[in-house]
Amino acid sequence: MSEARKAWQEPMVWLIAGIPALTVVAGITTLVIALQSGPMDMVPAHVERVGKAQTLDSPEDRAAAEGNFRAFLIIDKNRQPWSISVRTVPSSLAGHDMHLLFVHPNRAARDIDVLLPANAASTAIPHPLDFKQQQVMLRDAGNSWRLVGVYDGQSSITLTPALLAQ
Repeated sequence: MSEARKAWQEPMVWLIAGIPALTVVAGITTLVIALQSGPMDMVPAHVERVGKAQTLDSPEDRAAAEGNFRAFLIIDKNRQPWSISVRTVPSSLAGHDMHLLFVHPNRAARDIDVLLPANAASTAIPHPLDFKQQQVMLRDAGNSWRLVGVYDGQSSITLTPALLAQ
């Protein structure tokens, strides 16, 4: 006859008590990580909510699409601080002050807004970009048009209207 084993020596007891205990610990850990990461900020774009769907509807995007606006952003990472230059199509867009916004993936406080003076050859970025992938927005000072693109570590970014011309 074998000796009676204590409850903590039985594998089934560990299975019955261990899985729920690990689930509680994992849930608390997930909650702590979510609370430490802070709130999610909204993307700076006007959207229209119809039912459960969201559609991007912006007069700035429509104006850029109808005018067939394009821009090419060149980042010179060899200079300190980094330098950026913008080439626009049509070139007359460069005759006005523009704002270049690097949108942080989830924190608006970490967005980088760079003023591009009219006809400037290049402008310095306040500090290097440290995100893997983020949205880039170029707009004029009067917010009459807007171009968007994605920065993914490349030195050249093509900016186009968010909407297709109709």
